[in-house]
Amino acid sequence: MLGHFAVYLAVILFFKGRDAVRRVPALVSQARASANLAQSLGPSWVRAGRLLVGYDTWSRTERLGLFAISAVLCALFGWDDGGPFAAALFIAVATVDACLALIAWAARLTRDRTSRI
Repeated sequence: MLGHFAVYLAVILFFKGRDAVRRVPALVSQARASANLAQSLGPSWVRAGRLLVGYDTWSRTERLGLFAISAVLCALFGWDDGGPFAAALFIAVATVDACLALIAWAARLTRDRTSRI
C-alpha cells in the first residue's frame, strides 16, 4: 500500500507541479500588485496566516471533484487500492497550493521591502 501511495504521490506531484510552474509569473505579479491591500488590516501574524492559508487556487467545483473522485475510487476499488490514490491526491494538491502560497507571500514581502526603500 505504501508503494502505491508513493508512486501515486510522485505522479500527481509531477503533473500538478508542472501546471503550477506555468502560473508562477502571473501569481508573482498579482501578489505584488495587491500587496498593500492584503497586508493593510490586522497584526503581522494575522496577515501572514491570511496570505498562507487564504491562498486557494481551487474553485468549489474543483474541490468537489476531488472529493467525488476519491469517493468513487474508494467505492470501486476498496480502501486498499483507492485509499492510497485519494490520500496522494489530497496531499499533492495541498503541497502544491502551499508552495504557491509561499511564493505569493514572498513576492508580497519583497515588494513591501523594495517599496520602503
